[in-house]
Amino acid sequence: MGLHAGVDIRRVFETEASRGSTYHRNKVMEIRDRISDGGSVAEAIAASKGYFPPLLCEMVQVGEKTGRLERIFLRLGEYYEQLLKMRREFLMGIAWPVLQLIMAICVVGGFILIIGLIADPPPITFFGLYGVRGAAIYFSVVGLIIGTIGGLIFGSSRGWVDLDPVYRLFMYVPFLGNGLKTVCLSRLIWAMSMSTDSDLSAKRAVELAVRTTESSYYTRFIDGMMNIIGRGRTMHDAFESTSVYPSDFLDALQTGEISGQISETMLILSKEYEDRVKLFFRTLTVLAGTAVFLMVAGFIIFMIFSLAMQYLGIINNAVEGNFDF
Repeated sequence: MGLHAGVDIRRVFETEASRGSTYHRNKVMEIRDRISDGGSVAEAIAASKGYFPPLLCEMVQVGEKTGRLERIFLRLGEYYEQLLKMRREFLMGIAWPVLQLIMAICVVGGFILIIGLIADPPPITFFGLYGVRGAAIYFSVVGLIIGTIGGLIFGSSRGWVDLDPVYRLFMYVPFLGNGLKTVCLSRLIWAMSMSTDSDLSAKRAVELAVRTTESSYYTRFIDGMMNIIGRGRTMHDAFESTSVYPSDFLDALQTGEISGQISETMLILSKEYEDRVKLFFRTLTVLAGTAVFLMVAGFIIFMIFSLAMQYLGIINNAVEGNFDF
């Protein structure tokens, strides 16, 4: 909006630096300073050391090269707003099952603590854990597991941990793999609609679009695709050579190349893929919530059976006269 109103780009970032966390404000001020020193917006954003997503960095570079930075920012804003909305819906959908899981973990920890206060050692334990020491060990193990998972997710979002090999394995999991491919293709098609609506070469437009997937499942073919386009072949030929792109995308791309309207064709297809991504996240929310609920139920059932087996063992010993009263 600032660029549309004719506000100087340095002033835009200076205004943005008054919002958000201290870390965010410092990053934005660094961008403003780099621009003031004569650097480009793309260079300043890329120098933020992974604070901004690769997609944003790449598309800002396209915007500057094509003189359409204002339009790029607008489209990026719409994209990330939609992404944030889907993320919120997902978190709200699994909030109650996750709360149940936390309550179950706390109940087990309380049980371990209480049985240790009743007797030392108690006749029934949870995997040999009881009392204050047992509860401390239990919560430490649970905390370590949760902390490790949370740390990997946070590190991946910050670019500190590379989980791409794991995501690539997920590509081969039924339903989840198809959904992740749809998310990647949604980015790629959206980027294609923007990059081809510019003065970029075919090679640069394709490379940029493929890199926005941020997945080696697709980026591993970039060099081969560049060679094909360099030999005078079409974009369609380059994408088809990889054998990883769906027919609807390839058909749309071929139609766009024949008609000379690649950008318009990709823009229409991107809307369809956005709807597919929304459906995927809605379904994933339901499945994730169900999975967490089943995990809680299984955890409780397992605990009950474990305690029941110990109790039956005590009764059997008493019947056989081996129990020391």
